[in-house]
Amino acid sequence: MRTTIYQTIVKKIRSITPLTLRQKIGPVVAYILYMSNKYVLKNKNVPNVLSISDTIDLIIKENLSVVRFGDGEIYMLDGGATAFQKNQNDLTKRLEEIIQTNEKGLLVCIPGIWRGIEDFDTVAYWFYMHHLYRNGHVWKALTKKDIVYGDTHISRPYLAFKDKAGNGHFFKKLFKIWENKDVVLIEGSKSRIGVGNDIFSQVKSIKRILCPPENAYAKYSEIKKEALRLDKDKLILISLGPAAKVLTYDLFKEGYRVIDIGHIDMEYEMFLRKETRLTRVSYKYFNEINERNPDDCLDENYLNQIIAEIVP
Repeated sequence: MRTTIYQTIVKKIRSITPLTLRQKIGPVVAYILYMSNKYVLKNKNVPNVLSISDTIDLIIKENLSVVRFGDGEIYMLDGGATAFQKNQNDLTKRLEEIIQTNEKGLLVCIPGIWRGIEDFDTVAYWFYMHHLYRNGHVWKALTKKDIVYGDTHISRPYLAFKDKAGNGHFFKKLFKIWENKDVVLIEGSKSRIGVGNDIFSQVKSIKRILCPPENAYAKYSEIKKEALRLDKDKLILISLGPAAKVLTYDLFKEGYRVIDIGHIDMEYEMFLRKETRLTRVSYKYFNEINERNPDDCLDENYLNQIIAEIVP
């Protein structure tokens, strides 16, 4: 992504401002800008994003493929990296290409934060206010006014929101996307999505392709080659960080129906436990709490679902 004058100025100011001062000034500036955009500028020139409910309804009604973008991908497009995926020039170029696509049958999802962030709890509220302050210009540069986007929170409708109990119904609504489908899940080898819960209790069948839990894009060609062996009547679900965006798009272009499901398992586990913050779950990788070496999973049903494994 081409560096704008705004980015250059902001990075220069940050480089000469002590961290302690930035931590004091940043939230104040972010708040002033947020309120100005919302109440003075009336959120002009912001992306058009559906609600979580309308996003899921549209996916089901039109049998859409889905690619989701969140703060991690935007950090990469702004020159950063995530804790589980190194930034690579070709990956960044692909992410920039995909987020700007507008193709029939594919729904691009971004965070539904543009009309207001008051539905989020205190932690998420200030996180997104800071995110809009630091990265709002990146989103605006890469999105288009004439495109209707889905809400990327379809797979994270619980932890970040005030109404945690009320949002629980979104999970069952989301699960209807793969109800009675033959599913192939492409995931990190330590994610074990759906193991120990009922995310996939209504599928017709489920198979798994296991991939590196970190820096999966380094093995992208092998992962894609294995995925292309699948029959096109399978519904493919992908949870693989930034690499999932590229794989979702490329498989969609090959004629598959693909859903980028992201952190759905982590979010659902917290909902089942009525947790208000992330906690450890046996044999599951949770990068956000630095749980990167979970215990092995010896569940026979899970092991029998594995049809291929791409090792780091």
